[in-house]
Amino acid sequence: MRTSPATSIIPSGARSFGRRPLKSFAGHVTCLMLFRHDETDTDVLVSDDGDAGGAVWLPKALLSIDRADRSRFLVVTLSQRTAHQHQLSTRIIDRTRFTHEERADLEDAITTAARARKRLSGREDARPFPGRNAFA
Repeated sequence: MRTSPATSIIPSGARSFGRRPLKSFAGHVTCLMLFRHDETDTDVLVSDDGDAGGAVWLPKALLSIDRADRSRFLVVTLSQRTAHQHQLSTRIIDRTRFTHEERADLEDAITTAARARKRLSGREDARPFPGRNAFA
């Protein structure tokens, strides 16, 4: 068995440089509900209004896609810069052109994206009175 000399161990508190401060990514990330029009192994063709004419290809490596069982509706977390470059945003969607089953998936996708945006921005829902620590 080999033993290392005690002099070669550097104490964890001694550093010759300062630590780099970590910045939060929360202000640089957004979550959107997008329509999937086509998909390959590496890219996905999406739009924010359901129009295939204005759809853009996005690499899957830049996206975090929520569960994929909402048929053609995707909840995607991506950087705000990427969303701005491809002119993707939250839109008002006419729900009358969808079937009843599609409307349920659409509402689920919209509320999931809204909750994720709220969580990423650091906001919380109001707690019911008297709250968790009302009598503390």
